[in-house]
Amino acid sequence: MADQPSDLFAVLENVRQGMIPAHIYNDRQLFELEKQRLFGRAWTFVAHESEIPQEGDYVVRRVLDDSFIITRCANGEVRALFNMCLHRGMQVCRAEMGNASNFRCPYHGWTYRNDGRLTGLPFHREAYGGDEGFAKNQTLLPAPNLAGYNGLLFISLDPHAEPLEDFLGDFRFYLDYYTKQSSGGLELRGPQRWRIKANWKIGAENFAGDMYHTPHTHASIVEIGLFREPKAQKRKDGATYWAHRGGGTTYKLPPGGFEERMRYIGYPDEMIDRIKDTWTPRQQRVVGEDGFMISAATCFPNLSFVHNWPKLPGSEAVLPFISIRLWQPISENETEVCSWFAVDSAAPPRYKRDSYKAYLMCFGSTGMFEQDDVENWVSLTTTAGGSMARRLLLNSRMGLLPDDRPVIEPLTAESFHGPGRAQVGYNENNQRELLRLWADYLS
Repeated sequence: MADQPSDLFAVLENVRQGMIPAHIYNDRQLFELEKQRLFGRAWTFVAHESEIPQEGDYVVRRVLDDSFIITRCANGEVRALFNMCLHRGMQVCRAEMGNASNFRCPYHGWTYRNDGRLTGLPFHREAYGGDEGFAKNQTLLPAPNLAGYNGLLFISLDPHAEPLEDFLGDFRFYLDYYTKQSSGGLELRGPQRWRIKANWKIGAENFAGDMYHTPHTHASIVEIGLFREPKAQKRKDGATYWAHRGGGTTYKLPPGGFEERMRYIGYPDEMIDRIKDTWTPRQQRVVGEDGFMISAATCFPNLSFVHNWPKLPGSEAVLPFISIRLWQPISENETEVCSWFAVDSAAPPRYKRDSYKAYLMCFGSTGMFEQDDVENWVSLTTTAGGSMARRLLLNSRMGLLPDDRPVIEPLTAESFHGPGRAQVGYNENNQRELLRLWADYLS
């Protein structure tokens, strides 16, 4: 068990009040507690079913230090197997992805079916005396919990974790916008992976609700005409929303009905027709009646989404793209970003091609937004590691008066048809909610 910081209670209480001890973004002891109390219990994203469509397909993914083989067995079932041989602990599978009916440990040759069953043990009789000495009816260790939602696959290391759908709660309403635009669901491309010298929480917070940075951090992107909106300050006209385990941002759309507003951000009519058959009437009302279109979002603790619609190079037309990204903690001051391009599997081939280009331009490893953001996050993390950071409380109370009343009242159910709490304008409600959940797990 890691040593618990002596001031943990004060740290967590300050976080709950929206006053953030700066060192939480670069603290070794807090990171060790995160590994045990947060990532050892919460549901974390590992893969999407479209990455393993055929029998024998697999990907190897991590939950922090634990490696898992996510594989589709002969019966079509998806399994998550701890990637460690039962004999001497070697990684059974060292490739990142592929197709295999069996996995053979490279150390001593023990062999496992892709459902985890031990099937081959060299010199079984000579070395062990056969089944009398070592019975082969054993399997690779399965993940304590594996579950999916709309093709998204999650693992919890807690055998007693609440069901995934209960964990996600009302945030499922918003997940559908990103992951279910037709009955066929998503197909993913990637992941692109890169490391940044920044704490994992910063990216998760940013995508959860930080519209305030856009006019400053991303001003040049708006100025060069990448987006239809002439001013980045338009972000303040959108709404943020938070529902149970996640929240995000929206853009305010110009007047019109559902179809008009979907065309405005670049969806072709055939996709709009499928979306109307897939999204619930309530989900359609958020766009068609309320005039809000989902943008970035974060599902606690470290899974984020992007939905945006930049202009295509050399054209005035815009085209939407969806990206899924995981903020994989490496240490208290380093994160591996895993970024997938996601698109509706039924979308036209040209749409898929152009949408992928839009994703790469904005949020790929060398995307324009990505470069702007990372510079800030690295600077924050570096500064948070110094001794002076332990004396500073960062003010994360935007949108609140001193007595905790909101600066702007939340939207009514008639103005915003989604679940949870939504409000227009700049605020840090979502960042506070994310860190309050973080504090609850750490306590």
